[in-house]
Amino acid sequence: MTHTTAKPKILAVDDRPANLLAMRTILAKTDADVLTAVGGNDALALCLEHDFAVILLDVDMPGMDGYELAELLRGEPKTAQVPLIFVTASYSDELHRKRGYSVGAVEYIQKPVDDFILRSKVNIFLDLYLSRRSLELELARSEAMASILRENEARLRAGEQKFRNLVENISDLIWETDGNGCFTYVSPRCLDLLKCTPDSLKGRYLADLCRPNDADRVKAAMAEGVQRLELTLRLPGAEEIETEISLSPIMDGAGSVVGHRGITRDITTRKKVRAQLAQKTAELERSNADLEQFAYVASHDLREPLRMVSSFLGLLERRIADRLDEESREYIAFAKDGAQRMDRLIRDLLDYSRIGRTALPDTPISLENPLESALGNLTVAIEESGAEIIRDTTMPSLRVDGGEFVRLFQNLVANAIKYRHPDRAPRITLSAMRSKGQWEFTIQDNGMGIEPQFSERIFQIFQRLQGRNETEGTGIGLAVCKRVVGRYGGRIWVESVPGQGSCFRFTLPDPYGVDGDTSV
Repeated sequence: MTHTTAKPKILAVDDRPANLLAMRTILAKTDADVLTAVGGNDALALCLEHDFAVILLDVDMPGMDGYELAELLRGEPKTAQVPLIFVTASYSDELHRKRGYSVGAVEYIQKPVDDFILRSKVNIFLDLYLSRRSLELELARSEAMASILRENEARLRAGEQKFRNLVENISDLIWETDGNGCFTYVSPRCLDLLKCTPDSLKGRYLADLCRPNDADRVKAAMAEGVQRLELTLRLPGAEEIETEISLSPIMDGAGSVVGHRGITRDITTRKKVRAQLAQKTAELERSNADLEQFAYVASHDLREPLRMVSSFLGLLERRIADRLDEESREYIAFAKDGAQRMDRLIRDLLDYSRIGRTALPDTPISLENPLESALGNLTVAIEESGAEIIRDTTMPSLRVDGGEFVRLFQNLVANAIKYRHPDRAPRITLSAMRSKGQWEFTIQDNGMGIEPQFSERIFQIFQRLQGRNETEGTGIGLAVCKRVVGRYGGRIWVESVPGQGSCFRFTLPDPYGVDGDTSV
């Protein structure tokens, strides 16, 4: 007998409990659960709750006899196919037998029953039931599998169509070759890129489209597994285009290369731009060399006449001092001051032009050293102004030009001293903090502050917010700061409240730092 997880069920119907007990005893040796009912109504109720493999019916029962119950069972879809066996001690004549078969019985057994025969007949129907149920389950599984296969096939077709649409509409040329490098598939993009149809390329070789010296490179790239190379492809009419090709091997189940898949991109415009960029770079290098020459000339030839003017004015002033009236002395002072301011301006311009021209050190330097030098250069200004310098943190070590950072720190601290508030001594705080892969430096003061509309303008060259009579300077200092910070990929800005002070901040990338680490 075929076994499944759940045992089949047998229903025995008889109005006499003794008969039902006897039936249970006989059927106990079958591999099934036996349920009993003492009448037709009880039997119908059980049929609503359970599925039965076979039903055994007594014929002579009060209220609803076995024939009536059989007719009702055959009329219900759930029990219409359940085998019915009549087991009766009366109504054994041929007429009653025919009636039993007419209402759907498969067997008509006369009591007393032979135990072995009854179990054998019941087991046949149990086997049939289990076989039918197994077939139904297998059919359900097959239908579910078929449904899954249909869904997968539909998804596969949709995916193939989506991929084909993507390949056919992408701006690059997609292609495949066999193991010999012969095209087996070419996307429609070849009509725009290579001025030919996909069919015209099938059966041809990628090497056929290349210059002779490039054909060998293609074969070598396919053999060596090179993933990317640039090629010049020849088009009909002797036209050529510059392309970049990305290659990937097509492997069979054994891991052998059976072809290649590639993407060809037109880089003609990119190579032209690259050539133009190289030309502009060369021109810029020549211009920088000219600027270096100008800086040399300016530092020597332009400043020398100014030194002579200042020297001779001083000499003249001393020689004729007793013959000069007050107005003449003032004129000479104006001339000397103008020459000195011009000399400072030239020096500042030279400093500005030299930023970024020096090679960076091979190892990081501690920014404590440039800061110390800057504060040392400002010793007189700090003492005369009564400025308080507060250093909240130790400066980090970075790979920068130390001289440039002396100018950077010196300009920012000098700026804080120069634009101090008239009613209080300068208080200048310097700090550095590392965050998210960069350092942020802060120089905060309690000075006059800056109006918001000038927060960008002050970093432009020759821009001053006060006249020369109020504060000294050439208007280049903060422009120098911006250029120094910009050389290292950083940013500088100011946050200020007029009358309360300014906070200059600048950032520098930290290739040696760890994101989120604020330790110094």
